[in-house]
Amino acid sequence: MLAAFGVHCAAAVGFAIVGAALVKRFPSRDAFLAVWMFVGSIAPTLMVTLKTFNITYILLVSFLLGFSLGSGFPSCLAYFGDHSTVENRGWLAGITFFASGLCTLFIDLILSFSTLVVGALILAAWRGIGLFLFLLARSKQDYHKETMTDVSYRSVLLARSFLLYLVPWVMFCLINFLERPVVNFLLGEDFASFVPIAEYGIGSFAALMGGWFADSVGRKRIVIVGFITLGIGYAVLGLFQSILSWYLYIILDGVAWGIFSLIFYLVIWSELAGNRIKEKYYLIGILPFLISSYIEILFTPYTKLIDVSAAFSLASFFLFLAVLPLMYAPETLPERKIELRRLRNYVEAAKKVREKYIEK
Repeated sequence: MLAAFGVHCAAAVGFAIVGAALVKRFPSRDAFLAVWMFVGSIAPTLMVTLKTFNITYILLVSFLLGFSLGSGFPSCLAYFGDHSTVENRGWLAGITFFASGLCTLFIDLILSFSTLVVGALILAAWRGIGLFLFLLARSKQDYHKETMTDVSYRSVLLARSFLLYLVPWVMFCLINFLERPVVNFLLGEDFASFVPIAEYGIGSFAALMGGWFADSVGRKRIVIVGFITLGIGYAVLGLFQSILSWYLYIILDGVAWGIFSLIFYLVIWSELAGNRIKEKYYLIGILPFLISSYIEILFTPYTKLIDVSAAFSLASFFLFLAVLPLMYAPETLPERKIELRRLRNYVEAAKKVREKYIEK
């Protein structure tokens, strides 16, 4: 299991780097994404032949699944960034994550009652439907590569504004995935199995609402709210170990994940990239999540050696500490847009008050 997931993670990261460079050799990003989705619809069917559980074959399938996930992931996210505007990017990202979160929840529920063969075919069909819808609804105008500046990984990582958002995101991923085995140990196997399902639903609605707020009050404020929310969740777990604190943590963690998925997957890297080719920005942005998910597997065997209260207290402290870089980070939503939206809301409220007094 550990080796298979390690191969899967390494392949996803490696081919994400390759895919970010390979997309430039295709006639268009649309063509590259279509090929990626086609390969992704075939790869899950290989799981059907895993009945023998030969370790070599399992590692090979894990490698191919990592390839099918990672190779087009940065370009898929960059596609969203290039086909949305700064004024409505938060709202569109919220709708996207709301829909994908509910679909993922639905698929997970089906897979939990399915055999390996049926599950593999369901995943293949899901990717195939995605390819069909993409070809049906894709934009007729691809992004213009000649008008966009390519950048090196070094220049991306040395950009101050990029680092001020990346550092808190890295801290969140490490804390979350290191704390998850501790949370599962505390809650017990039966209750812990309920947590991802509940958080998918809560996170989907949080992303939908967070997208609207991100377009209204700005991205930075929403991210800060997410860190404070999750910090409170871990503090509650550390101080009050009861069934009520468990449910409160699930709600707060789901809200935080909805906000962070919205901002750190789709929104912020596109706006920091500006008029530059966005694949490298998104690639660096998703690496903390992919790498931290494997660190969780490595850390799980040592869970019983850790003091639960101390672990949650430290997690809460470092999450509040992660807010500090955000204090100096630039707001990517133009201030003019924020003020214009506030003025529009004020005018609408004034009209309602006026109509109320006229009726009297």
